[in-house]
Amino acid sequence: MKDQLQIVTAFDNTVRIYAALTAGVVETARHLHDTWPTATAALGRTLTATLIMGVMHDDIRRLTVRVAGDGPLGGIVAVSNRRGAVKGYVNHPQVNLDLNSLGKLDVGTAVGNGYLYITKDIGLKEPYQGVVPLQSGEIGEDFAYYFTKSEQTPSAVALGVLVAPDGHVLTAGGLIIQMMPGAEDSTAIFIEERLSQLPPLTTLLEQGMTPLQLIQKVIGEYTPLKLLDGVDVCYECDCSKERFLGPLLTLEADEVQEMLATKGAVEVRCHFCNRLYHYDQHDLETGEGSHA
Repeated sequence: MKDQLQIVTAFDNTVRIYAALTAGVVETARHLHDTWPTATAALGRTLTATLIMGVMHDDIRRLTVRVAGDGPLGGIVAVSNRRGAVKGYVNHPQVNLDLNSLGKLDVGTAVGNGYLYITKDIGLKEPYQGVVPLQSGEIGEDFAYYFTKSEQTPSAVALGVLVAPDGHVLTAGGLIIQMMPGAEDSTAIFIEERLSQLPPLTTLLEQGMTPLQLIQKVIGEYTPLKLLDGVDVCYECDCSKERFLGPLLTLEADEVQEMLATKGAVEVRCHFCNRLYHYDQHDLETGEGSHA
């Protein structure tokens, strides 16, 4: 099924729900970074949440999420935009821990203790940054805490990545449910009860549910929905030789010449897609470059 995101409101516009299918996004990230299962799940959950957050507000040009934990993953970075494109990486992709006590991939231990940083570029001189301590390292709970504490928007966040025995991604997706101004306490209690009765998100995703079917599963099949938007989502890296060349030209001449003398070229690798760019003396003098 194609990766996509649906945005709806319910309960007289007092609840906003985002549901995304992201198996293709997460599998692309796994392939690019050669992540092992626990790292795949951690990166996949972060990519999914970051992707959803990127389309929440029309004024966000660029959203950057950094999960800075002290676990063996060493940290996760994800970047998204309003168009539904996301990219990301994990510092130590070859991490695969034993399953936790629930028989699930142990993302919490792999992430560890630390902080969740959210940076929003809305076109002003200085971007907005929010930071909260990680609650569990399981990613979903950490984003829910951020929404509630930093944005004063009570939210439920469910993120899931199902990994096959050979390591590839079987399915992935996420749900973010937010209480808007005017929401009744009874509505929040109803949704909490519905969520508590549902099987894990990956179980629902494995059944082939669409985003709208996931939403109806949460709020009840007879609860009216108002469709706000639908977005095709993807993993997309916007790196280029020109983008990396700019910072190179600001380096000290002696430093650049030493690299050229040692290797014959300056090499720069993109963290997000692993593309390798080469710059020789001519490239640096003329402001051009090539990539492999």
